[in-house]
Amino acid sequence: MQSVRYIDVGICVLLLPTAILGKSLLGLFHDNGVPATRFEKRQISGVIDASQFLRRAYQASTVVDGYVYIDGGDFSFLSNGITDYEHSNTLLSIDLSQSWTNSSVRIQSIAKPEGCVSQNNPSLWYHQQEGVLYSGFAGWQSQYMTDSVSLDNLSIWTFTPDGTGGGTWKDVLPVGSQAFASISRPIQVLQASGADSAWILGGLNNFSMDVLQYPYLPSMIHFNMSSRTITNISNPGYSIASGAVDNGQMHYVPSFGPQGIFVAMGGITVQNISGQISFDTVAVFDPAKQEWFNQTTTGSPPSARVEFCTAGINSTNDTYEIFVYGGWGASYGAQTVQFDTINILTLPAFHWISVPNNPQSPRIGLTCNAVGGSQILTIGGRDGLANSMHMDSSFSTKDPNAQGLAIFDLTNLTFSTQYTAGAPAYEQSRAVKQFYSDAQQTYSQSLTVGVAALLSVTHFINTTSSIPAKTTSGSHTTATSDSDTGAIAGRTMGGIFVFALIAGSTLFYLKKRRARRPQRMNLTEPTRQDTTMAERGESTLQEADQGYARPAELETRGLFEMEGRH
Repeated sequence: MQSVRYIDVGICVLLLPTAILGKSLLGLFHDNGVPATRFEKRQISGVIDASQFLRRAYQASTVVDGYVYIDGGDFSFLSNGITDYEHSNTLLSIDLSQSWTNSSVRIQSIAKPEGCVSQNNPSLWYHQQEGVLYSGFAGWQSQYMTDSVSLDNLSIWTFTPDGTGGGTWKDVLPVGSQAFASISRPIQVLQASGADSAWILGGLNNFSMDVLQYPYLPSMIHFNMSSRTITNISNPGYSIASGAVDNGQMHYVPSFGPQGIFVAMGGITVQNISGQISFDTVAVFDPAKQEWFNQTTTGSPPSARVEFCTAGINSTNDTYEIFVYGGWGASYGAQTVQFDTINILTLPAFHWISVPNNPQSPRIGLTCNAVGGSQILTIGGRDGLANSMHMDSSFSTKDPNAQGLAIFDLTNLTFSTQYTAGAPAYEQSRAVKQFYSDAQQTYSQSLTVGVAALLSVTHFINTTSSIPAKTTSGSHTTATSDSDTGAIAGRTMGGIFVFALIAGSTLFYLKKRRARRPQRMNLTEPTRQDTTMAERGESTLQEADQGYARPAELETRGLFEMEGRH
C-alpha cells in the first residue's frame, strides 16, 4: 500500500502519495537536503557511443528546418565498465534529411556560452518568424550538477540554427532584465509555443521552496515573442484544476482556430486527493481570445499519469492526431508496466483510440516529436521497472532502444528502429478511418459551443515535404484528399459549426422563454469560459527594446520521488 504524507497548505490538509511528493520530485535538493540552486559550468555533451549508452531523460526536444534539437536532461553510460551519470549541458542535434537507424544515427553537440543554463525539462520554444529557438525560462535542477551558475537568475537565450545542425547563441534577455521583475523560474509546468507566443501553465514555484508547503502556481504566463512582452496572468480561467496543475502536457495544434489551439491534459492537481488528472476531460485554450474550455473526450483514454510525452500530426484527411505515450502514476517497479501504453486523441472528434501494445519497457520523463510523414520520434525515458525511482537505479539499466531512440509510425501503429527521410505525408491509420466512417457527424454533439467554433476554422496546408512544419509540438504535414472515408471529418467541419450555431440559438430562445415563464423549466447553460484574461485582471511586464532578437520556447519537466540517491 502506498504511504501517504500529510501536507499543510494554508488552512487545507492534503494527502498525496509519498512517491509523488519528494525531494527528487521537486528536483531541488541533494541527498543532504541542501537546496541545489546552481548550475554546472563544464560542458558535458551527452553524445555517447551506442554501445556504451544507457539512458536519457528529462530533456526538451523540438524540430526545426530538418533537424531535431535536444536540450538539457540527464543521461547515463558505461565508462570502463562503471556506470557514469551526467547532465547534458550542450545542445544536441540530429539530421532528418538523411535516413538512419537508432544504432547508426549521428548526433551533433553544440557548446553553450557561459551563463546559458541547461536544466531538466527546460523551455525550448521556436519562433518561426525569426527562425530562432529560445531557451532558459522554465526548468529544474539536475542532481548531477555542481555549483556554478545561479538557478534563481532568470535569463532567456536564443539559438539561431545554421542549417547544418549547428548555430549561434545570444543572451537576448539577460539576468536582471525588467521582463523578469516579478517572475521566478517555475518548474514542472505545462508549456508549449505556437505562432508568436509561448504559454506556460501552472507548475511549482522554484524558490521560497518549503517542501511541506508544496507551492503550486495557480497562474499562467504568456510570452509574446514578437513584442518580447511577458504577462503574468493570476486568474487564467483554466478550471480543471483552477490553474494549480503540474507535470502534465500542453500541446499546440496549428490546424484549428484563428491562431491554433492549445490542448492541456494529464498531470497532478493540488485539488484532487489522488493527485492525478483524468484524461476523460482535456482543456482547450484559444490564444486569439485567451479563453479556456473544458472538453469531454470519448473512446478509450489513457489512465491518469504524469511524465508522459505528446506529439501530433495532421492527416491528409483534415484530422489532427495527438500521440500520447509513457509516463507513470504513484508507484514504480512492476506497477509501471500498466503505463507502457499508446493512445491517440483524434481531433476534431476529441475521441481516444487505444493502440494495441505489448507492455514491457515502461519509460518515464521522455519526449517525442513528429519528424516527417507519419513518423514520431520518441527520445529517452527512465526505466520504470527499476527497483526504485532513485536516479542511480532508474538510469542504471540499458535502454532497449539504442541511444534511447525509436520511431513510431502513426499510420501502421508500430514501432521501428529506422527513420526514413522523405517519407510520404501522414495518412490516417485504419482505426482512425474506421472511427470517422462509423461516427459520421455524431461526435459533434459532444463538443462544447466554444470548441466547436474553434474547430470550424481550419489550417490544413498542402505539402509534399516530409520535413515537419515549424511547430513546437512536433510537426504537421498534409496533403488534402477526399478519397478516403476519413475525409468525412474534414467535410463535417461546417456541420459542426452549424450545429453549434443552432444549439446556441436554441438556448438563447429557451432562455428568453424561461425568463418570461420561469416556472416551466430550469435550463443549464453550456459549459464554457466567457471572460478574457484582460477582463479577469493581469499584470504586464515589458522589456525595453535593446535591439535584441525576439524570444520563444517549449516542453515539460519531470517527476521524481523524495528519498534521494543511493
